[in-house]
Amino acid sequence: MNKHFSFNLKNTKSKFVEYIRFNIIGISNFWISQIFYLILFLGLKMNYLIAYTIVSVISITASYFLNSKYTFKNNNLSFKKFLLTFLVYIFEYVLNMGVILLMVNVLNISKVFAPMLAPVVSTIPVFFLMKFVINNPKLK
Repeated sequence: MNKHFSFNLKNTKSKFVEYIRFNIIGISNFWISQIFYLILFLGLKMNYLIAYTIVSVISITASYFLNSKYTFKNNNLSFKKFLLTFLVYIFEYVLNMGVILLMVNVLNISKVFAPMLAPVVSTIPVFFLMKFVINNPKLK
C-alpha cells in the first residue's frame, strides 16, 4: 500500500511540474504577445480584434514548439500535431474572444486590459487538450 501511495505521489508531482512548466511558457508567451498587441493596437492604431488575431496566430505557433519541447518533453513534432494545436487554440481563441467581447461591451473593461484577463478562463482546458495532442502516440 505504501508503494502504491508513493507511486501516485510521484506521478502527481510530475504532472504538477508539467503544469507549472506549461504556465511558465504560457505566461512568457502571453507577455510577449501582449507587447506585440499593444504595439499593433496603440502604436499602429490597428483594430483591436485584428491585432488580437495576428498576435494569436504567432502565439499559437510558438506555443506548439515550446510546449512540445519543454513542457511535455516530446520531440516528436509533426504537421498533424501542429494543425491540431491550431484547433486547440482556435477553441481558446473563440473562448477568449467571447470573454473579451463580454468584458469590453458588457462590463466596460478597457480594450487594453480585456485581452490580458481573458486567458484566465482558458488555461486549464487548453493544458489538457495540448497534453493530449502532443503526447498522443497515434498522431505522427
